[in-house]
Amino acid sequence: MEKLNVLKVCIWVKEFSHPIRVFGVIFFALALITGVIWSLGNEVEPIAFVLSLMSSLCFASPAAAEYLVPNRKPVKQMTYDELLIFIPTTDYKNDWKGLSSVEASEYFLKEDPRLRFRTRYSEDGIQARDFREPWANCYLHPHATSYWHELYYDGAFIHRTILISVDDGKSLLPAPDIDSGMVRDFEYSVAKIHDVLNNVDSYLEKSGLHRIDS
Repeated sequence: MEKLNVLKVCIWVKEFSHPIRVFGVIFFALALITGVIWSLGNEVEPIAFVLSLMSSLCFASPAAAEYLVPNRKPVKQMTYDELLIFIPTTDYKNDWKGLSSVEASEYFLKEDPRLRFRTRYSEDGIQARDFREPWANCYLHPHATSYWHELYYDGAFIHRTILISVDDGKSLLPAPDIDSGMVRDFEYSVAKIHDVLNNVDSYLEKSGLHRIDS
């Protein structure tokens, strides 16, 4: 939780770095004026110190935020391609929160809950009720079903991914790329976000599937 709070603060500072620097200039000007008044014999030293401190904080905070979270922008400012690159960089267990019912499930990003995956278990959410591929039907319970896992931001549809429920629902596996036969990083990350039983990696191994970047 503390790490998430630091991340949110840093991103907020980066997003509003220009007005923060403007406030820094204002505080500096006030500190300068107060310093002149102090030099004339008026007891305003504490005020001058506080204004100088606030000015330094405003000037230093954008640089500190960039150092702590370099090349990182708020989720709401990311393009389509940037979102697809960003999601695999998240911590699948700690950065996402899941809510499930009999009819559907949703996983949202804690940093910005407007970014979320939705899965419906009704006919509308099923890609193939009887999914057939050797790697998906090689278990004691060979029947497999594939579901659409749809990515939304603030209610707007962005992308959809297929995850396949295998071995009587014991795991959700990502479908491999058609051309290479290997699992791409984004599809793997979606499976890990939804990996309630923490067995995606072992089931990938059992199925003989490999990640492109492994």
